[in-house]
Amino acid sequence: MTKSTKSNSAAGMAPSIKDLPNLSQEEVDLLSKHFEVFSETTNKLVAAQQHLQEQLRVLMEELEKKNRQLESVNQELALKMRESDEVRQFLDRLIDSMQTGLIALDSEGRIAKMNRGACEILGWKKGLPDHFDSIRVPDLSDPIAPVTSSERHAHSGEIRLMKRDGDTVLVRYTAARIETPDAPETDLGDYLFVFEDLSQLRLLEERVRRSDRLTALGELAAGVAHEMRNPLATMRGFLQLLPSEYEDPDFREECSTRLIDEIDRLARLTDDLLELSRPIQPDDRATDLRQLLREVVGEHSETMASEGIQIHDRLEEVPPLPLDRDRLKQVLLNLIINSRQALPDGGNLSVFSGVKRETWGQEDEERDLVFVAIVDDGMGIDPKHMDSLFDPFFTTKDRGTGLGLALCHRIVEEHGGVIRVESSPGKGTSFSLYFPAPSNR
Repeated sequence: MTKSTKSNSAAGMAPSIKDLPNLSQEEVDLLSKHFEVFSETTNKLVAAQQHLQEQLRVLMEELEKKNRQLESVNQELALKMRESDEVRQFLDRLIDSMQTGLIALDSEGRIAKMNRGACEILGWKKGLPDHFDSIRVPDLSDPIAPVTSSERHAHSGEIRLMKRDGDTVLVRYTAARIETPDAPETDLGDYLFVFEDLSQLRLLEERVRRSDRLTALGELAAGVAHEMRNPLATMRGFLQLLPSEYEDPDFREECSTRLIDEIDRLARLTDDLLELSRPIQPDDRATDLRQLLREVVGEHSETMASEGIQIHDRLEEVPPLPLDRDRLKQVLLNLIINSRQALPDGGNLSVFSGVKRETWGQEDEERDLVFVAIVDDGMGIDPKHMDSLFDPFFTTKDRGTGLGLALCHRIVEEHGGVIRVESSPGKGTSFSLYFPAPSNR
């Protein structure tokens, strides 16, 4: 740039350097340079200001865009919150309309929520109290414990809870742990205790049991009358003929034989009835079911061999159980006799024992069971008779009392076990006894 150009660039900003008095040429040149730098700097500042204004405009547009997006998100969030509140209110109304009781507890065991059904069952007839602290349900610690100290998420059972007036009420309950790791916090607490009043149900069950007892008594009386009528009719017939046929020695022999048979039949009926009706008080000594079954089979082995029955021993070692040995021997003996009678032309009779793991009880828990089984390949049982096998006086035999299997069923149940039967006509029958293994009893 020439000196003339430099002077012109600064001309608009200050008086002409030539007009300045008493300045040397060197001073004039220096001032010209300063004016030139000042002009360039001013131009840069103007450009920078314009750039900043452009950036500010872009940022403002981006801010407006973000504000619009945020407003949209806020609207969606507000909508979801309204929907969530509506769902919560609906659930609250639903929970409060339940007749089933519901109590929510926090991790410290304090009541966080209690529905109207729970209040009514526990004696709060006027509805929810103002403060849950006024309600104390100390009995909840036991049913809640299994879901707080183990991996189980739910636990069911029956328990008596104390009501507001100090009385107690029997309830069936389910206690559960609430696990919502991905859900927002709620006022439902950490544990739920859901229960229903069993008082009315128990009254109805007692009425049904009373009705069933009366029905069973009527059936028992009818069965006894039927079983006694036949031998008494036979005895009456012979006694009526006795005056006219007494001189006939063949008649006297037949009469004495038949009378003794019928009297013995009545005696067996009486013994079975007494055995069925008297309370069972088991002598719970350690009993080895495998050894007991082997003993019963051994007592009949010669007789069964003469009848063409082959015995197959599949008995495995089992732990001893606290059972009445004599009563269980009576059961096994009855089942062995039934199997023999199912093999009139000979066949195979197999006996089994062992331990297997199955579901057991009302809670369907897995546990070890000791079992023994008696299996024959005889004629089998007609399917229409399966439901009546253990009914008193039910029999398909000509001279049976129909009390044997009923007594077996009762003895096994009194010892905490179950008896199961499987049969296929023409293929055979299996009777199995199951008892909880010692560690689970």
